[in-house]
Amino acid sequence: MTNGEILEIAVECDSEAAEAVSELFNRFNGGGYDEDTEAGEASGGGAVVETTGYDDFGQPIAGEFRLIVKTYIKPGERGAQIRRQIEEGLWFLSRIYPIPEPLIRTVREEDWAHAWKKFYKPLRVGRHILLKPSWEEVEPAPDDILVELDPGMAFGTGLHPSTRLCIVALEDIVKPGDRVLDVGTGSGVLSIVAHKLGAAAILAIDIDPIAVDVAGENAALNDVPIGAGGMIVEAGSVPAGRAGHFDVVVANILAEVLVKLFDAEYGYPPLAEPLAPGGHLILAGIIEERAAMVVDAAQRHGCRLVDRKQEGDWVALVVRKE
Repeated sequence: MTNGEILEIAVECDSEAAEAVSELFNRFNGGGYDEDTEAGEASGGGAVVETTGYDDFGQPIAGEFRLIVKTYIKPGERGAQIRRQIEEGLWFLSRIYPIPEPLIRTVREEDWAHAWKKFYKPLRVGRHILLKPSWEEVEPAPDDILVELDPGMAFGTGLHPSTRLCIVALEDIVKPGDRVLDVGTGSGVLSIVAHKLGAAAILAIDIDPIAVDVAGENAALNDVPIGAGGMIVEAGSVPAGRAGHFDVVVANILAEVLVKLFDAEYGYPPLAEPLAPGGHLILAGIIEERAAMVVDAAQRHGCRLVDRKQEGDWVALVVRKE
């Protein structure tokens, strides 16, 4: 690579493999792309998810929909090390997921930052939610609830089935005046949807500082008040000192992580503790074959399964605290 060029690694895969590939890219090449890094050094580009094959209503077209996960690496010794780590990681992932060989090419540095935006299009989810990238124009229907997003480096554009399932569940559950906790908020999309559905107070938390920044920016983009009585965005996980405080808790993470959060294995309070009696907990990021382990964990902590939503291999569970 020469000055002004960066390395692009791209993998085409299905939605399940896309989450694993994105996690791999963020692990070895995360932390944001720093324009001020000295020449010859690598700076984390994270994962960018591109999609094609949508109709005019933002729905995937059978046989034409494609999902590609990309990451970008600056030249230099550190960049070469990151490339080796990613290629090794993809090889191991290919033993688990049916993913093809990565496509690797060099691109002009000035082109990469905004080129991926053309793959994000307005998307209708549930009965009334219309997700719109901040740079796209769309004419909402009279009963649409419009949510604008600039996903940045944070996961949660609404494209993933887990995110869509959570939005559908929020439409069913959230009532005006509810207090909502969003654990692992990512881009903040679920918190923003909850606010637009009438939630009076929302706590959005994430262990990733990039997600905290992006969620705050997306809240401002949607005119969601920041602070008490609106949306509070913080770094962290299940909050302490909030036992029984929230009417709705949503956690769109992974099955294994959800189980550990229920059992307080990370040192945070148990996931069910902040939920008020009679409140609902929306659990997502769950592959169908692992749903039973999450249901078992919820039941151990006084929560009963009341609804199950599914899209492809992905499942969202709604449990109620007895």
